[in-house]
Amino acid sequence: MDDLDLASRLGPPPDSLNTFRLETPRLVMARTEEADALSMFNLLSGPDRDAIVATLRWDGPDSYEEFAAFTLAAADAQYASGGFHWSIRDRTGELSGTEGQAIGHIGTRPLMPGRGDVGYWLGRPYWGWGLMTEALSAVRDLAFERLNLAKLEAEVFADNAAGNRLVERVGMIGEGVVRRYMFKQDRWIDANRYGMLYEEWLAAR
Repeated sequence: MDDLDLASRLGPPPDSLNTFRLETPRLVMARTEEADALSMFNLLSGPDRDAIVATLRWDGPDSYEEFAAFTLAAADAQYASGGFHWSIRDRTGELSGTEGQAIGHIGTRPLMPGRGDVGYWLGRPYWGWGLMTEALSAVRDLAFERLNLAKLEAEVFADNAAGNRLVERVGMIGEGVVRRYMFKQDRWIDANRYGMLYEEWLAAR
């Protein structure tokens, strides 16, 4: 990989819009629609809320109106202003009982030209089935194949064992620990920082 190749990997044009639809054997990742927002809100506001948001920088929505406005605006945003975001949907209905039902969310946002990070969550009933491995692998491939990134990154709470295994499973490499990464739920939390370079992705294909 010569310098010229890497020097050209500066991400998509800043004014790009998200027109991508991603499919895996069990999932579809598509721009959020109003029906998705309601399904996702129900997952985030139900009895599993605490388990889900414990792994996130965000503490979850205060109201459906707030959540829907935020997620629908993010779906229409230009890349430079917030990145690209997708609802994670049940492709066939075998997971949730309803074909196309939203069961989570995933997105990537720009950090600097050519660098982006990835964030995601999945409804608690769908944990442990390898679904986020499918979703994250698809977004990883998009980041390098179509978004022209030189590096994809993730930060995972250090005590989130499953989350750390997930990013390692899709090929990300640990780059260190951010001590006292954030104060959440009355305690300081450390985070592990991960990254994958374009040439590492190529070599692993």
